[in-house]
Amino acid sequence: MIAPMSAPPVKRKLAAILAADAVGYSRLMARDEEGTVRVLSAHRSVIDGIIEFHNGRIVGTAGDSVLAEFASPVEALRCAVEVQAALKTRNESLPESSRLHFRIGINLGDVMVKGDDLLGDGVNVAARLEGIADPGGICISSSVYDQIAGKLDLGFVEMGEQSLKNIDRPIRAYSVQPGVAGVRPARSRKGKRSAAAVLAGLAVFAALAAGAWWAYVGPGSTSPAPARPQPVPAASLAPAAATGGGEAAKREEERKAEERELAAEGAQLERKAEEARIAAVKARADEEIAKARADAELAKARADAQALRSQAAAELAAARKPAAPAKPAPALTVAASAPALAAAKPHAPAAAEAEAQWIGKLHCDAFDLGRRVRPAFEERVPVRFENGAFVLQRRALGMGGHFSIQGAPAGDGTLLLTGVVVAPQGRRKGEELPVRLEGRLDAGRYVTTGYLGGRACRIEIAKP
Repeated sequence: MIAPMSAPPVKRKLAAILAADAVGYSRLMARDEEGTVRVLSAHRSVIDGIIEFHNGRIVGTAGDSVLAEFASPVEALRCAVEVQAALKTRNESLPESSRLHFRIGINLGDVMVKGDDLLGDGVNVAARLEGIADPGGICISSSVYDQIAGKLDLGFVEMGEQSLKNIDRPIRAYSVQPGVAGVRPARSRKGKRSAAAVLAGLAVFAALAAGAWWAYVGPGSTSPAPARPQPVPAASLAPAAATGGGEAAKREEERKAEERELAAEGAQLERKAEEARIAAVKARADEEIAKARADAELAKARADAQALRSQAAAELAAARKPAAPAKPAPALTVAASAPALAAAKPHAPAAAEAEAQWIGKLHCDAFDLGRRVRPAFEERVPVRFENGAFVLQRRALGMGGHFSIQGAPAGDGTLLLTGVVVAPQGRRKGEELPVRLEGRLDAGRYVTTGYLGGRACRIEIAKP
């Protein structure tokens, strides 16, 4: 009997998990579906680009949420800070009613790998931390904080132990405060008991005591009235009053110190916000300047290309213009005819040579396109000699890499080839670019060098 195959072991790994979710997305969709979708798409483009820049991998998206993994918690937190800064800048350019804020939670933990998905407690904790973050804020677990402490210039507010939904253990959490160094404890939401609350408690206690006394004595009691209490000397009350006054003064001083601390924090946050706004304005101005420069450079490049095309067309027209008929040479004696013809033989192909077949060989150097390099190549090109000029054509008209060039050899042995080439790919694909190659007759063959568009090439024309 064959034993059943056991299931393969579950793959696990340690990863920093970033969970992000839009705040109030359903409310915005109910108000303006198309506008909200446009804003979300723009925000997602920013988020996805920053995640990719920090070597993160998006493992899940569901409408308005994003789940990504990072190999390093430092990179995960850097990514989160940059995302919130970028979204803040984008939201400032939108109307208040259209702004879309994100919460982000980050956890470092063990996760299970299932295909391209990640599962497990490490992912769930990150999602729950995102839920307790402020809109536009970041919340991290203590496992992340222990790894990034001292490595990033950020401030943190310790939120203490948090009981998260469906997580069976408390998680110590920290709120990230960019631009505020150090760790501060979370401020108590209950506050301190004021002197008024103490006095109110004493008043209630006095009322209860009076009610008990009235119930005990009763309105119909015949017992003698109690003796009228004698006033206590002021001297005996002085220590108690002094003690009570000292406590009240201490509490008042603590309250004022707390207000001063809050005012200082508010001023610091306002300064940071103003600095961020100034930086955003400067970045936008720099972007506009760079764009204007790029447009000017592009316009200049187009003008230069147009000038080159015009020059090549003029040279091509001049080359096609028929030459003036040469004057007949004086008759030579039989004795002098041979050496004289040898000395007067021009470098240009004679009529008999023009009828012979010529072979063109094209060689182009490697060309760097930025993202990749087009290798060097060499190939043969058909050559015709018509009306006193060489004509070279490569590939069919309109195809990428097609060129049509020609040139007439001069009497001193020089040769200028001009024409156009169709860009095969890239930003200028399909555009006609100028061709200009120059050379001279060398050992029975013409060797010309120059550029096909922007690529350095060499063309050799020789007899087979």
